[in-house]
Order: sequence, then C-alpha cells, then structure tokens
Amino acid sequence: MTGPPMSWVTGEVNLTRLTTRLTSLQPIVDRMLARTLAAAATLLCLPTTAAAAEDPAAAVPGAAVAAPVVVVGIAGLTWDNLTEEGAPTLWRMLEDGAGAAAMTVRTVHSPPCPLDGWLSLSAGRAATDPQPHRDRDCTALPSVTDGTVDGWSGLVQAQRDSVYDPTLGLLGTTLADNNVCATAVGPGAALALATRQGQVARYYPTAETARWDCPVAMVDAGVLDRRRDPGRALRQADDTVREVLEKAPPTATVIVLGVSQPLHSTLAMSAVLVTGPRAAGHYLTAQSTRWQGIVRLLDIPSTIVAAAGVPEPNDFTGAPLIATGTRPSAADTAAKLADVTHRDRDLRRSSGWFVNGLAAAVLLAIAALAVLRRAGRRTRTVEFSLLVLAALPLCSYLVRLIQWWRWPVPLAALWLGMLLGAVALAFALRRLPRAVTVLAGITVAVLALDAITGTVLHHGSPLGPSPLSGGRYYGFGNTTFVVFAVHAVLFAAGVARWLRSRSGTAVAAAAVAAIGLVTVAVDAWPTWGADVGGGFAIVPAFVLLTLDVLGRRIGVVRLLLTGAAAVVAVALVSVLDWLRPAASRSHAGRFVEDLLNGDGLGVVTRKAGYAFGSLSAGPHLWLAGLLLLYLLAVVVARRQVAPAWFERAVTERRYLWGCFVAIVTIAAIGSAANDYGLRIALLTFAVAGPPLALTIARATSPSTNRGTVELTRPRR
Repeated sequence: MTGPPMSWVTGEVNLTRLTTRLTSLQPIVDRMLARTLAAAATLLCLPTTAAAAEDPAAAVPGAAVAAPVVVVGIAGLTWDNLTEEGAPTLWRMLEDGAGAAAMTVRTVHSPPCPLDGWLSLSAGRAATDPQPHRDRDCTALPSVTDGTVDGWSGLVQAQRDSVYDPTLGLLGTTLADNNVCATAVGPGAALALATRQGQVARYYPTAETARWDCPVAMVDAGVLDRRRDPGRALRQADDTVREVLEKAPPTATVIVLGVSQPLHSTLAMSAVLVTGPRAAGHYLTAQSTRWQGIVRLLDIPSTIVAAAGVPEPNDFTGAPLIATGTRPSAADTAAKLADVTHRDRDLRRSSGWFVNGLAAAVLLAIAALAVLRRAGRRTRTVEFSLLVLAALPLCSYLVRLIQWWRWPVPLAALWLGMLLGAVALAFALRRLPRAVTVLAGITVAVLALDAITGTVLHHGSPLGPSPLSGGRYYGFGNTTFVVFAVHAVLFAAGVARWLRSRSGTAVAAAAVAAIGLVTVAVDAWPTWGADVGGGFAIVPAFVLLTLDVLGRRIGVVRLLLTGAAAVVAVALVSVLDWLRPAASRSHAGRFVEDLLNGDGLGVVTRKAGYAFGSLSAGPHLWLAGLLLLYLLAVVVARRQVAPAWFERAVTERRYLWGCFVAIVTIAAIGSAANDYGLRIALLTFAVAGPPLALTIARATSPSTNRGTVELTRPRR
C-alpha cells in the first residue's frame, strides 16, 4: 500500500487547502467511473445493477435505513435460528417483506463474544473484550450505574493492545456532539451508545420501561447459548422484538441483527432483518462488501449515523446498508442466507487442502518428469498431468457455475467439478501448438471479466473471499492476485514470442507493456480487483519482462526505476480512490485517508505482523521461503547458481528467462507486500510450476515433434 506522492505530505503544504482542491475533482472522477462501468456492462450485455451499485449517486436512493431507527441486537442470532415455530415475530417480519442479509460478525478474535460485538458497534471498527484466552467463557457484559458503564476504563485499556486500535465510545460521542438523542435499552446497547467517557444519557434496563422519542435507539435482546436451552432464549428475544415493534414509532426503521457468534458453536454468519419501505422485499448489501445479501457488523454504526444525518467519523470502517435485488419468499430467503454459512465452511475446509495439495502434486509431477527424462522414458502422461495441474486454478473459479453447494454431497461436487473440469480443459488444449499460452490467456480473460462484473465466480471458489473470516468481500484477494498475475506473465511471454517472429522486437515489447497495463488496471482499480499490494509486484514484473524482450540488461538503476514506477502507479490509483465518497472507497482509498490522519503506520505494522506470522504456519512455508531465496540467487547470478539443464532451457527459449524473472519477482514482492507472507510464494510456485516445467522440458528435449503443451513454438 502507499499514499500520495511524498511532495504532497512533506514541506510547507496547507493540507486543508490541498484536500479542498482535490475534493473539487470528485464529481468528475465519479462520473468517469460510473460511465466506464455502465459502458462495460452494456457492451457485455450484462445487468447494470452492479455498475449502479458502484456509483455513489446511485447508492443514495438505495439506502435501506432512515431515521428514526431502532437497532435490536441478539447475540448469536443466525439464519438457522429463524423458523416460524421458534421465532414467530422474526418470521412474520420476513414474511412481511423485511430486507434481509447474512452478516459477518468476526472482530479481533474468533469466535467473537457478545462483548466483542457490542464494543465494535461502539467503536465502528473491530474491538475486543479483555478476555485473553478464547477457550474460556466469554466476559459478561458490564452493568450500568448512574448512567455510566461499569469498568469502562478497563475496556478502553484493553483496546490499546489491539492491532486495530479502536476508539470506544465513538458512535455515542458522534451522536452527542451533533445533538442527536439516542436511547439505550439493556447493557449491550449501553456499551454501543456510551460516549468516550463511558456515559449513557438515556438508559433503560428493559424495553417495557423505555421511551421511544429519540431518532436513534438500541436494544439488547439477550444472548443465545447452545448449551443452555437456546430455544427458550430465542423465544425471549423474539418477545423483545415484538415489544419493540409495538412500542416504536410507526415510522421507525427497525433493524434486528445478531451482534456476535453463537456461544459454544462453530463460526456462523449472523442474521439481519430491516423493516421499512426502503428495504421491503430486497436483499441488503453495503459498499464495504459489494456482495448481494452480505453485510458486516461494522456497517451498522455507519448506517446509524447516515440515517441520523450526521458526518461519519474517519475511524469508522463500514458503509451504510443499501437495498439491492429482489429477494424470494421468506422460506427461500432464510434457506439461501443460511447456505452462505454452510457453503463458506466447506470452502474454508477445502482452501488449505487445495493450495497445499496443488503444490505437493506439482512437486511430484515435476520429480516424475525429471526421473523419466533422465531414464529416457516417454513423458506424455506426466506432461498431460502437468497441463491438468496448470488448469486447476482456473477451474477452481469456474466450478461455481455448477452451484456445487446445492448438490446432495457438496464437497464431493466441489472437488469432482474442479478435477473433471481441469481434465476436460487439458484434453481440449493438449494438441494445440501453444497450449499453455492459450490456457493462460483464457485464465486472464475469465478473471478479468469476473472482476469487472462483480467477482461472482469468486463467491463459490476455494480461492475466493470468505465472508465468515471477513477479510475481503470483493475484488482480488491474495490468492486471485497470484493466479491472475502469473498467467498474465505467461500469456504476455507467449504473445511476445509469436509477435517477434512476425512483427519485430518493438511490437512484441509493446504488446507485453500493453498486457501489463491491462493487468495492473484490472488488479488495482478500486471497482474491479481493488488489490493494492498486487500493483507493487505486477508493475516490476512486467517492466522486467519488457526489458528482456527488448534485450536490455537489468541493472541497479533500472531496478530502482522499476520500483519507483510501481509506487507511482499504485499511488495514483489510491489517490483517485480516495477522491471518491468515504463509503465508496476500497482498501486503497482508506489507506490514503489513514496516511493523512497519521494512522498509516499502524496499518502497515498490522499487515507486516500478519506476513511475519506466516513463518509459524509450518515447514511447507519454510521450504517455500528457502526455495524463494534460491530462485532469487538464480536471478542475480544465473550462470554461477543455476543447473546446466536450466541454462540450456533459457538459451533455447528466447523469452523463458524474462518470464522466469517476472514470476520470481511476483513471488518475492508479493510475499513482502501482502499480509499472506510466504503463502504468496508457495501459491506462486504451485501456479507457475506446471507451465514452466512443460516449457523447460520441451526446451531441453532432443526431439521437437511433441510440442503440444509448450509455452512457445520451437525455433525453426
């Protein structure tokens, strides 16, 4: 990540004047983004709802909540709880057309406790209770004495050790500073609406005694505990919701949500219901997720201040709820939103197996290829297996098309769908003269189209985002960045080889630069890939590949200029994103805001900690780190370090060396610039290993009549 150019934040610069001037460009940037997305949707014959959702102007009519607003929190409420018999009031709300979504409640720790959820609402960002060991019972909610939350100073102190550095009481202080009356009912609601001093101006212990004349009210409706008669607790919470609906003003928008993970159970998405004409009959979403039917707990504070008509604090990390898409009947809605949890559990169980299994399979296939080649045996079967492994990452996204989670045995459908798809694709490509180049081009095209149209394929892929984990909901995550960048390099190298023999070196280099530009745009653009760290790796990779195509030596000065180009490119995209409204910004724009507010170092430190923590993931990542160091040594001193067979291969294949250097660059910079750490290197080797092995095998083969799976056609 990066911020504005250094000249913007150093020297005698009036920051207020600068911000005013840049913000004046905002309407122009917004119109350009909206028109670009709308044009793309029209050309592709796709619905324009996704494009409209990205347009900040279009998000205003879609706002799902208006004041007065009443928020009812039930710790542990999930879509599996919602049945006509178990929660008749909530079910009637759903039948009457309440807006609905599944909500991510993960905060600092997993699983989150009720205190985590209420404190996160108070701070507008992930907060934690003082409980250091998550295997023990959750900390009880503190009581309220004379309008002050008991033990508030201890709760504030607990946040200072958190990597997210939340400010407790920010929601309550924001409302109080803008003279917005707010009513808290129950201890959890008092935590959420307390000011930074822990004070609650209007507090009532129960809904029965509360007054409902404030534009904002929050109600704690209890906790669902799987060990202690959850049915009874659910009925009591349902009765509280019924009482709120009876006593709240007729014009009030009522939001019912699960504020935390169910106690003593596996991680699950919470349920959210929103009454009112703006949400009626719709799914809910937010600019923070851009995923129909998926919202975050941290979107609720942003929703409250937006409904109250007050400015949102910079520390808030959510976005107001908006209505999007017509939802089906009550029963179908509950089933579909419950499926989000079940599907994501299956995907998270499969994700690690997929990446580590792919890496292990690649190592075995390459070892088998080397042994057979040394013994002078035929290698067609192994080469075909490598082509299947090269197609697996693409098929891990395409498997979403069969909706594997609706099959009788979902996990079997997921794995068989990926494997059979990869075999079918390899079989179709096996006789093409440039099979790997074609496969790389297909992969880049599919992922680019998916990014432009809302990353729908990602939502059912083991390499896609996880709403349960809550790390990323849209755009390219770390895994997709690797797949996209590696295949873009492979495709560019193949195209350069083909063009050079027909149109000359200059045209080939221009093609590589053009492919690199498109790759960076798709990966880093805020409304597409929205991947900040990926730009730092992609730009140098393609610059180095372009220099190799031109036959230029890569010296220290050019390496420094390459790094500077990456910083400038990412900074430009980040600043453009920052110029958009706060609720519409992606990670890049929010990081610029953090820099301007002096919080940028904390973000970098947190991500660096995650990256460093990858060293504790196991021996497989230690081996990936050692392999990365060796490959970097090959890049720096090839003739002294590389084996003879590799030297023969890069001599035979004109652009194999540049392709190799670009991919090692992606692995090295990607591991350093992303919070996945060495997991980036491991996945890079797993994705790039099969096509590079096929190319090297063909380059060092004594015969040339079996070139159906090579990256480039052999020289004549």
